[in-house]
Amino acid sequence: MRTETRTTGSITVTLERPASVLARYRGRIVEVLGKDLPDELAAFYAEGDGLRYRATGPGGELVGDEAVIYGLEQAFAGFRAHQRVRSIDAFYEDEALSDQPFYEELWNEDFELDSRRDLDRLNALKRSKVLVSIPGESAWLTVDLLDPKRTPYQLGLAEDARELYPLELSFSEFVGHFSRFGASRWYLAFAGKKAEAAMNIDFAVEVERSLAPFASAWPEEVEGLLARVRPARRKRRG
Repeated sequence: MRTETRTTGSITVTLERPASVLARYRGRIVEVLGKDLPDELAAFYAEGDGLRYRATGPGGELVGDEAVIYGLEQAFAGFRAHQRVRSIDAFYEDEALSDQPFYEELWNEDFELDSRRDLDRLNALKRSKVLVSIPGESAWLTVDLLDPKRTPYQLGLAEDARELYPLELSFSEFVGHFSRFGASRWYLAFAGKKAEAAMNIDFAVEVERSLAPFASAWPEEVEGLLARVRPARRKRRG
């Protein structure tokens, strides 16, 4: 285990990296994906098997929630391959749903299939690997390493075992934000207007509230995230 502690302003962040197991599991990853991890993910997992985050204030009090980027075995659900659903009827006829990866977390037998779009979303959820479980929510940050429309990967926000919203950022950017803010709701800044409408919440309010404890330590980073959900701010500054 490698531990890194750094203090910025009034916030002290402790990051723990368990020893890397990438070399041990490379063959199993190739079995599941049919290929190696993308370079960014391979570099991250070569440094350690995931990342544990904890932030504290001046008195040692916890700031936000502790959070974890999963190690490879957990992210890949024990390296079980997903099973693609080829039709709506096939889904309802499958008697072994509960044995498949991330059943209950990302999808379940109650998933409502009424259209081809629903089927595509279900298959995207079933393909996805879990990076982070959001504390206190039925939500996960995910990565789809087999998305035929996005190469080499697509990050996402999965919610309530039925919704999946693409996140428009790179894996390296994701790790950078996680290393400062953990699983606070910074990721909503990358979910887009369609997700905001579907979730029926004000992303600007949520991002600002979630990052308020970090604003004095990382003012530019927080303002940059807020600018993504409050374009008017960027225009006024210009």
